[in-house]
Amino acid sequence: MTKNDLEVIVKKHLHRAAPEADLDQLNPDDDLGRALDIDSMDFYTTMVAISEELKIDIPEEEYGSLRTLKRIMAFLETAR
Repeated sequence: MTKNDLEVIVKKHLHRAAPEADLDQLNPDDDLGRALDIDSMDFYTTMVAISEELKIDIPEEEYGSLRTLKRIMAFLETAR
Protein backbone atom coordinates (compact mmCIF):
# COMPACT_ATOMS: atom_id res chain seq x y z
CA MET A 1 0.00 0.00 0.00
CA THR A 2 1.41 3.36 -1.02
CA LYS A 3 1.47 6.58 0.96
CA ASN A 4 -1.19 7.93 -1.40
CA ASP A 5 -3.40 4.88 -0.73
CA LEU A 6 -3.10 5.51 3.01
CA GLU A 7 -3.97 9.18 2.59
CA VAL A 8 -7.06 8.32 0.53
CA ILE A 9 -8.28 6.00 3.29
CA VAL A 10 -7.60 8.54 6.04
CA LYS A 11 -9.37 11.31 4.11
CA LYS A 12 -12.33 9.02 3.40
CA HIS A 13 -12.86 8.56 7.11
CA LEU A 14 -12.25 12.24 7.89
CA HIS A 15 -14.86 13.08 5.26
CA ARG A 16 -17.38 10.89 7.09
CA ALA A 17 -16.74 12.91 10.26
CA ALA A 18 -16.79 16.27 8.44
CA PRO A 19 -18.66 15.88 5.14
CA GLU A 20 -18.76 19.62 4.48
CA ALA A 21 -14.97 20.05 4.76
CA ASP A 22 -12.76 20.51 1.70
CA LEU A 23 -10.06 17.99 2.59
CA ASP A 24 -7.97 18.94 -0.45
CA GLN A 25 -7.43 22.34 1.20
CA LEU A 26 -6.40 20.80 4.52
CA ASN A 27 -2.90 21.73 5.62
CA PRO A 28 -1.12 18.55 6.83
CA ASP A 29 -0.05 20.40 10.00
CA ASP A 30 -3.53 21.71 10.90
CA ASP A 31 -5.15 20.44 14.06
CA LEU A 32 -7.95 18.26 12.70
CA GLY A 33 -10.39 19.10 15.48
CA ARG A 34 -10.19 22.81 14.76
CA ALA A 35 -9.74 22.62 10.99
CA LEU A 36 -12.65 20.24 10.45
CA ASP A 37 -14.74 21.33 13.43
CA ILE A 38 -14.97 17.78 14.78
CA ASP A 39 -15.23 16.87 18.43
CA SER A 40 -13.29 14.25 20.33
CA MET A 41 -15.95 11.57 19.74
CA ASP A 42 -15.86 12.16 15.97
CA PHE A 43 -12.07 11.95 16.10
CA TYR A 44 -12.20 8.74 18.16
CA THR A 45 -14.69 7.16 15.73
CA THR A 46 -12.49 8.17 12.78
CA MET A 47 -9.37 6.66 14.31
CA VAL A 48 -11.18 3.41 15.10
CA ALA A 49 -12.49 3.21 11.53
CA ILE A 50 -9.01 3.81 10.08
CA SER A 51 -7.55 1.19 12.41
CA GLU A 52 -10.18 -1.37 11.43
CA GLU A 53 -9.92 -0.77 7.69
CA LEU A 54 -6.13 -0.95 7.65
CA LYS A 55 -5.98 -3.72 10.27
CA ILE A 56 -3.39 -1.67 12.15
CA ASP A 57 -3.49 -1.27 15.92
CA ILE A 58 -3.67 2.41 16.84
CA PRO A 59 -3.53 2.52 20.63
CA GLU A 60 -6.05 4.94 22.11
CA GLU A 61 -3.29 6.56 24.17
CA GLU A 62 -1.68 7.65 20.86
CA TYR A 63 -4.73 9.61 19.69
CA GLY A 64 -3.63 12.80 21.43
CA SER A 65 -0.42 12.87 19.42
CA LEU A 66 -2.21 12.11 16.15
CA ARG A 67 -4.15 15.35 15.81
CA THR A 68 -2.80 16.29 12.37
CA LEU A 69 -2.90 14.59 9.00
CA LYS A 70 0.90 14.65 8.92
CA ARG A 71 1.21 12.82 12.24
CA ILE A 72 -1.44 10.26 11.34
CA MET A 73 0.32 9.52 8.07
CA ALA A 74 3.71 9.19 9.79
CA PHE A 75 2.23 6.80 12.35
CA LEU A 76 0.54 4.65 9.70
CA GLU A 77 3.66 4.49 7.54
CA THR A 78 5.71 3.14 10.42
CA ALA A 79 2.94 0.80 11.67
CA ARG A 80 2.46 -1.14 8.46
